[in-house]
Amino acid sequence: MVYLDPMGFPTASATVSFSRNCFSGKSSYYLSGTFTNYDGQESWPGSMNPNEIVKYLEETGWACSMDKDGYGKPRIRCVHKETMKFIQHEKSKQDIIFENAERGYVRYGALPECGKSKNYRDNTLELGVSCFDAEFAKDGTYRLLLTPVLEVSYLTVMTRTAYRLYGEQIGTGADGEPILNVTKAEVLE
Repeated sequence: MVYLDPMGFPTASATVSFSRNCFSGKSSYYLSGTFTNYDGQESWPGSMNPNEIVKYLEETGWACSMDKDGYGKPRIRCVHKETMKFIQHEKSKQDIIFENAERGYVRYGALPECGKSKNYRDNTLELGVSCFDAEFAKDGTYRLLLTPVLEVSYLTVMTRTAYRLYGEQIGTGADGEPILNVTKAEVLE
């Protein structure tokens, strides 16, 4: 079983944390992760020995380490071994495809007519057109090079038409994205 996040991407990390309900006084250990298809136990009584939780998780395919949270309570950090193996395999395949990739830029959505993207956070115009850094393989496939902030930006535009942009980077946008003076744009399939 490979565990997936809400976007359908494999995700292998989870944490088991101690929690006490301030109203009922009941305490529990909870497994937290962004899994949509997790099929195991997700909580345990707070009175349970955390070593027993580690034992259960390790018997069900997890590698675990234990430390203390900011309140001195046991915290279990977990990596699902089968999912991590899948992620590493896929990464090595991608590394081969993009070994001699060309750097470039991708934009989702038509170019603004005025040649400047709108910064909606500050309600101002950028210096040029906002886009994402990308790598282009010899076979034409590409992958975006995203920071966590830009992953969120990507989610808001990913259904729009994709364009490969050419031009000079003249700045950095409010979210850390490249801003280009665009000289050419091609629709990507």
